[in-house]
Amino acid sequence: MRVLALGGCGLMGRHFVETAIRLQAFDHLTIADRNRDAAERYAARLAQPAIDALEVDARDPERLTQVLREYDVVVSTIGPYYLFGCGVLECAIAAGCHYIDICDDPEPTLAMLALDARARAADITAIVGMGASPGVANLLASQAIRRAGEPHRVVTTWGSSSRAKEDANSDQDLGAALDHWVEQLTGQIPVYAQGRIVASRPLAAVDLHVPGLGRVLAHTVGHPEPVTLPRAFPFIRDSVNAMVLSRGLLGLLRVLQARVDRRGHSVRDTAELLRRVALHKDMSGLSARETWSLALGAMSESVFGRRYIPAEMSAIAEGRRDGRRQICSAWLNGEIPGGMGPNTCIPTAVALLMLRRQQISRRGVHAPEAVVDPDLFFALLSPFVRAQDASQPVVTLREAWV
Repeated sequence: MRVLALGGCGLMGRHFVETAIRLQAFDHLTIADRNRDAAERYAARLAQPAIDALEVDARDPERLTQVLREYDVVVSTIGPYYLFGCGVLECAIAAGCHYIDICDDPEPTLAMLALDARARAADITAIVGMGASPGVANLLASQAIRRAGEPHRVVTTWGSSSRAKEDANSDQDLGAALDHWVEQLTGQIPVYAQGRIVASRPLAAVDLHVPGLGRVLAHTVGHPEPVTLPRAFPFIRDSVNAMVLSRGLLGLLRVLQARVDRRGHSVRDTAELLRRVALHKDMSGLSARETWSLALGAMSESVFGRRYIPAEMSAIAEGRRDGRRQICSAWLNGEIPGGMGPNTCIPTAVALLMLRRQQISRRGVHAPEAVVDPDLFFALLSPFVRAQDASQPVVTLREAWV
């Protein structure tokens, strides 16, 4: 299998490339980037005879299509996907080349899914959003859904597994991901409500009953999971993606949301403020009133406590069986160490291996839950997960009757 890693020398793409090497998921891999020197330096550092480098600019569709005709699969880790998602996928379809990406933006996800008929006609498989969330989150949802009786409500969550874990991760500079996060916390976001996609305001409270834990309060954020899961599981009536975060961080996000939605601040400037406050504890950009409100939120958690889900990603499916309300939750038994890059792109490499082994064979454009067998996926992912309890399965499943 010949693979083109588009953006393979970038901060995210490197984790995909190095995991694909470990998994032996290709016969030949080309690291493609518009920066020829960066691609060649990275390929030379890897010193693998089956790896080379190529200068490719995704903004040149004619050239990209010509290049992709020489490959079996293109894996795209370049964003933002509202600029590059559909364009790269259309080139892959024209070239008859399979496609995998890590898109986490709902609007381009829906636009790419609309290319399904063209992809089927070209006899290719395209998997959109094969990262952490979406990606792993969707497949956790698949596990929970299969154990709940025709679930009408599915919630995927990500965020903090504890206040201490949130503090420990607060020094990670997430780069452009912060811009994307602020964008998905402002304006309107798509959610699935009463059987259809509707616009909703982000940071809406979501009450969850988590088996074994009880009530957990989460807050909505824009993401693809709610708009793709009902396509694979049409009995779903309601679905959102939500965050479980500390009261202090939630308070900060509400302050930033108000700056964009009510005061007209730009997403980029607001993301920069989030970066300064979260990474450097620099409160100089906040008003005295905003600073005081954040302090009150942090103090309230110290006094009243906060219940967290013991994993940074989870899925909860609610349904009815035998006339009773049934709830099933699923999360990883442990974590993939190393932060956002490994968490996002190790799953991408696992999906590539499954495609190579013909464990993914359905043609067309799909979200992960529509084409990836969750049992096979998590078995392959397991060696990368630092388990909380090595004697337990890689996915923790809990059920409750309410």
